[in-house]
Amino acid sequence: MSKQIANSDAINERLELARIIADKARAISLPASRLVFDYSNKNTKGVFDPVTQTDKAVEKLLRQYIYKAFPNDTIIGEEYGQSSGNNDWSWCIDPIDGTRAFIAGIPVWSTLIAINYQNEPIIGVIDFPALKERYVGDTHKAWRENKAGRTIITTKTCAQLNDAILSCTEPMAMFSPGQSAAYEMIRRTSRFTRLGLDAYAFALIASGRIDIIIEAGLAPYDIQAHIPIIKGAGGTITDWHGGNAKDGGAIVCVGDPALLQHLYPYLRRALD
Repeated sequence: MSKQIANSDAINERLELARIIADKARAISLPASRLVFDYSNKNTKGVFDPVTQTDKAVEKLLRQYIYKAFPNDTIIGEEYGQSSGNNDWSWCIDPIDGTRAFIAGIPVWSTLIAINYQNEPIIGVIDFPALKERYVGDTHKAWRENKAGRTIITTKTCAQLNDAILSCTEPMAMFSPGQSAAYEMIRRTSRFTRLGLDAYAFALIASGRIDIIIEAGLAPYDIQAHIPIIKGAGGTITDWHGGNAKDGGAIVCVGDPALLQHLYPYLRRALD
């Protein structure tokens, strides 16, 4: 059975709420980012995974607004798991993506909000409070919102790997040995690399500034908000084998889909 198309009024209502709650989240997270605060490690057996009280406060706020407006929608968040609804709509939220950047005072941390219909992301919002920028997409178009207003954004043409600008948040921490080997082969062939950008790298791909992101170890709330924005801007996100990236894991994002033919041969040989 083919999937139904979401009602446009239902989409617009949820998009408007997403923009409202992004404002509410910014009002909490931006003042908090300027303070000295405590944080704890959620992962005591592996890579350091920090969480702050601000992460928790923002997610609680987002959940309250979503539940009040759409009590039958499912909500999935990084800090408080899943609250199951009983319809075709779900929200996937990361209250502060880039908590390490948040702690370190690097302004690329963000709030991620994805809205899914029948388990597919159809609306994405990435809000950068410290940069006073927001990126929004609905798979058909993408735009940036800032003090200058709303600007439609598109990816750029870059069909050759040796012309491409590559980004990865932290390759030494997120890749297995086999994945690292695949990434290194691509890195050596690309034009140059920028690291540590978190969600801002996806905004830059959608804006036509960089060309490739390669990452691994992602959760659904790390990636779902990016998918409608990248698609709406003309790019593509898949897993390393060309499948749907909505569940996270090892992902590749490109501004020009023609780049994928040069990347998959390396990525598919990676050993997990």
